[in-house]
Amino acid sequence: MKISDNILKHHLQNVYVITGQACGGKTTASRYLADKYDLILLDWDEQFASYQLLVDPHFQPAMSQRPEFPSWEEYFMRPPEEYSEWLNTTFREQTEMVIAHLLKLAGNAEGKKIIVDGFFDVQTLKKISDYSRVVFLLSSEEVVRRDYFNRECKRDMYECIMGLRNPEAALENVFQTMFYKVEEGEKEICESGFRWFKRNTLGTDPMDTIKQIEEHFGFSI
Repeated sequence: MKISDNILKHHLQNVYVITGQACGGKTTASRYLADKYDLILLDWDEQFASYQLLVDPHFQPAMSQRPEFPSWEEYFMRPPEEYSEWLNTTFREQTEMVIAHLLKLAGNAEGKKIIVDGFFDVQTLKKISDYSRVVFLLSSEEVVRRDYFNRECKRDMYECIMGLRNPEAALENVFQTMFYKVEEGEKEICESGFRWFKRNTLGTDPMDTIKQIEEHFGFSI
């Protein structure tokens, strides 16, 4: 069964999306706005375990793949192009679960707005949302290298990598995976028509970005 895009867009018209790259500030912005405006928050990372319970290898082969790796060495040391494609495929598989989840939340929201912290791609958002309800947050390579493993949510991943035979090589491979074809992805975002902001090492003030997101979403009016 396929639900037409116009039907999805109608039922998701109370959903606001903050998406983009790692270390772009998605979590900071979405939580601040959810608290300030009493929004329902849907965080992809927090929901991953519950989505994993729905996985069927036939329909979600990428999300089913992790247990098949013989060791964490093989998992983290895949060629960046292969690792990147696997990550992107897991995001695409999760997208269907997130949309279904949002439809459920929207049906029970009783008029409350919903804000999403996640990894939607440009083409999906063009189908289910519009310019006024989407923001992409990007980040420079310098910011990612500086901040990615300094976050509490990545502590377990970092400690796992530190236990490998060559942790420095594994860390670099993770970063190379994150930067694989990043320019191509940024170009699509910047040319998409959606609003975007990029965090860099020049001291971008997160509150300034959040204020502009508030105005873009019409929250501050």
